[in-house]
Amino acid sequence: MASKRWIYKYLIDFIYPNRCPICGKFIRWDKLICDDCEKVLPLHNESLCEKCGKDKCLDHDQLYFDGIFTLMRYEDSGKEAIYRLKYDRELNFAEYSAEKLCEVLTDKKLDSKIDCITAVPMNKSKKLERGYNQAERLAHFVAVKLKKPENHKLICRTADTAEQHTLSADERKAYAERIFYPSGNHSDIKGKTLLLCDDVYTTGSTMNACSKILKESGAEKIYCIAIATTLLK
Repeated sequence: MASKRWIYKYLIDFIYPNRCPICGKFIRWDKLICDDCEKVLPLHNESLCEKCGKDKCLDHDQLYFDGIFTLMRYEDSGKEAIYRLKYDRELNFAEYSAEKLCEVLTDKKLDSKIDCITAVPMNKSKKLERGYNQAERLAHFVAVKLKKPENHKLICRTADTAEQHTLSADERKAYAERIFYPSGNHSDIKGKTLLLCDDVYTTGSTMNACSKILKESGAEKIYCIAIATTLLK
């Protein structure tokens, strides 16, 4: 499957030349990001807690997920890249991030433990308007790389009524608990280890609310990944 995908990328490059998802510069058909932009990505330069994913620990007793890993800080070129992924269909950045996150999962020896991959859901009307859910695209590239099944019908989301970046941490928590709900009976995930994906990890409310639903649906363990995170310092 991987070889077919690379052949497709090679052929499509003749019609739509490959571009860097951050600066827009033309790049080789088999590259996902240009060297200059990769060099300035705000990759983590310090160790983060593997349980809560922050530089200052959140209350672990309140967390339903069993661990979380991110690539970079949500700032500068990392923030710009995620914006372009969300609104400009720059899916090269999702694939690039998926490859790097898979390296982290393999290093932590979690790749072999994962049974199924899913993503934080997007409201249906917003997904229809945008054309895709960037968290699902990240999850898809991870699933292809790890050769694992993916299932994006485990959790539903109500219509968004607030811009989460305007909410306080407590308001985000209450909001996340209100807008996500299980899509039905999923006995197929009972006792399984799931990987939950999103693009940005901020207060943890979204990941935690979704992890709670997955565990209440029967999942044994939930690990999370996101491209970027905000730090608490």
